[in-house]
Amino acid sequence: MTTLRPPVADRLLAAAAFVLGVVAAIVLQAVDFDGERRVDAGAVVLLGAMSVPLLARRQRPILVVLVVLAVSTPYHLLDYPHEATMPASLVAAFAAARYSEPQRRPVAALVAVAAVTVPVLADETSGALSDALLGVGWLFMAFFAGLAVRFRESWKAAVAARLEQERADEIERRVADERVLIAAELHDVLAHGLAVANVQASVAAHLIDQLPKKDASLQELSSTLHDLSDTSRATLHELRAVLDVLHGGEGEPTEPAPHLGELHRLVEMAEAAGVRVDVEATRLPEDLPSTVSVVAYRIIQESLTNVIRHTTAGRATVRLDQDDHRLRIAVLDQGPARPESTATQGGFGIAGMTGRAQAVGGELSAGPGRSGGFEVSASLPLPDSWRVPS
Repeated sequence: MTTLRPPVADRLLAAAAFVLGVVAAIVLQAVDFDGERRVDAGAVVLLGAMSVPLLARRQRPILVVLVVLAVSTPYHLLDYPHEATMPASLVAAFAAARYSEPQRRPVAALVAVAAVTVPVLADETSGALSDALLGVGWLFMAFFAGLAVRFRESWKAAVAARLEQERADEIERRVADERVLIAAELHDVLAHGLAVANVQASVAAHLIDQLPKKDASLQELSSTLHDLSDTSRATLHELRAVLDVLHGGEGEPTEPAPHLGELHRLVEMAEAAGVRVDVEATRLPEDLPSTVSVVAYRIIQESLTNVIRHTTAGRATVRLDQDDHRLRIAVLDQGPARPESTATQGGFGIAGMTGRAQAVGGELSAGPGRSGGFEVSASLPLPDSWRVPS
């Protein structure tokens, strides 16, 4: 069944109240005239004036009930058939209870009672008081029916809101449980492994440093172990920060997120591992939007890590190019890949870089370079409000 839009329903209701009022007046006069004034054009006009305000019953319910009952007073005082005003009055009383604010409802109820009882004071017939009381009873029935509908709608809305909140709480609880589980796995596997590697590298470097005589190879090995210790310590620090986030920690991070202005850290890390890095850029942008700068840093970090882990290349190139609209990144090496490498099979590293680029609206590609080796290329959009500083 199709639900009528409120304006259409209100028009039909106002028209129905008017027609019922006129028909009731004519029928009541024909059945039992009882000395009442004959229905004429004045009665029809007054009944119409009572029905027209019903068009605004949803927007101005209190005003509607005041106007309807105010027009009904002269109608009763002119001694037209009293019951003919009931259709419009009942609709107005119902609307006042259903659509008005709670603090205004007593005003509507008092005016309704006054509008019905005032004409009684000017009517000396024996049945006037009983008719007035009956009218008041009908008005209060309509009023409480409106309250019942309003209460039912509020109750349904409250139940729906509670169910929605419970559903949201359940989703949040499951997400929190998953985050705790992931944090536990990371702590048990990665954090423990990094801590052990850091301790072992530090001990080995210390033992070498204690040797009375060291040749060049031992000195290089000592330097490498120190670099390994520093790198594992820094990585462990970042991992613990991630674990704090996964555990829902509310504390502020002890260090800001890395950004493209710290590219030298990645260069130093790669060169400590034996890979020379050439950076080709007119300048290193330090004023890029933070989200783009962090994503760019992480993409270069993962790309250089892949060069170290999966190739035998001794050299890599990082190219940066930007304009008012995009930041373009390219990391390439000359290879060749290590025999046991899985980088070209689409591991988690490439998937992670692709996800980071897509998260800021960019795109990333990875595959064999034009002149051999492997190349990672990313294009990250810049906000319209950002412009290349002059």
